[in-house]
Amino acid sequence: MRPVRQVGISLIVGLLACGGTPTGNGNNNNNNNNQPNYPGDPGGTPSAAVTVNVNDDVFSPASVVVSVGGTVTFHWVGTNGHSVTPSGSTSFSPTSPIDYPPKDMVVTFSTPGTYHFRCIIHGANGSSDGYGGGSSPGTMVGTVTVR
Repeated sequence: MRPVRQVGISLIVGLLACGGTPTGNGNNNNNNNNQPNYPGDPGGTPSAAVTVNVNDDVFSPASVVVSVGGTVTFHWVGTNGHSVTPSGSTSFSPTSPIDYPPKDMVVTFSTPGTYHFRCIIHGANGSSDGYGGGSSPGTMVGTVTVR
């Protein structure tokens, strides 16, 4: 059995190696229900077209605002596989299973509202999705606000 101190150091090293931080990154801190805190409306004038990079373990930007009828291009960069999966009561189409770069997926948003999305591996809501999310949420979540 390893001493407690070594286990704590191993946990921190493991979090940093996976791109995480012990305290979160500000956009996706854990709340009391172990659900990700989706980023809010970034404000500003809605755009007709925006691009969200599907980076290794983070969407960038994590929150965008588009006008009704506007498009979001999800652009895979990096090396790891990720999905773009709607989360919550509002949905959109198309969606993407786990894919690898190079890939682009364009989604047109025709109805005003707030659309949350996540990667089913790195934005998991606990273990309910079957991808080993464990008891805490992942960090790969985002929001499209349509107005």
